[in-house]
Amino acid sequence: MNLFNENNTVYLIDTSGLIMLEATFKRDNPVFTAIWEEIEDLISQDSFKTIDFVEEEINSYEGKQEFLKNWVKKWKKHFVVKTDAASINAAIPIINDEYNSGFFDAKKQAEGKEEADPYLIGYCKVHNCILITNESKTKHNKIPAVANKNEVTCIDIYDFLKERGLRMERKKE
Repeated sequence: MNLFNENNTVYLIDTSGLIMLEATFKRDNPVFTAIWEEIEDLISQDSFKTIDFVEEEINSYEGKQEFLKNWVKKWKKHFVVKTDAASINAAIPIINDEYNSGFFDAKKQAEGKEEADPYLIGYCKVHNCILITNESKTKHNKIPAVANKNEVTCIDIYDFLKERGLRMERKKE
């Protein structure tokens, strides 16, 4: 039995998930075309999204990699959602509970920059989405543990690929 009804499952991906996706499954590599086609089809169906805070994190990345910035921009209309008031309200107790847990990046805090993580969890909680992240599943102060505490389903890219039935198959002679 499939845990999720495929017709209404909405995935919300965080920055680490996008970076891992791009680094591991290069868009221009024909081996991984099916993965990107699946994601882009889901985006077109409003079933694969991210929030504006993640878009900001991707756009503020200072490195040679331009692929993600360009890809997010290309798909923005259906991919990037504005963090609504209900999601922000759901994030407030998470921010308060996790303030001293190491959940937040001290450097970003010192610079007064908002982090996407509590808002991703808040959005998923309010809108019943599945959160995709590449963060550690074993650390108490990372997205999977904090999402779990807040009753939000959290999976990694590999879980997502399995869930969607995507797999590499060996060519049989």
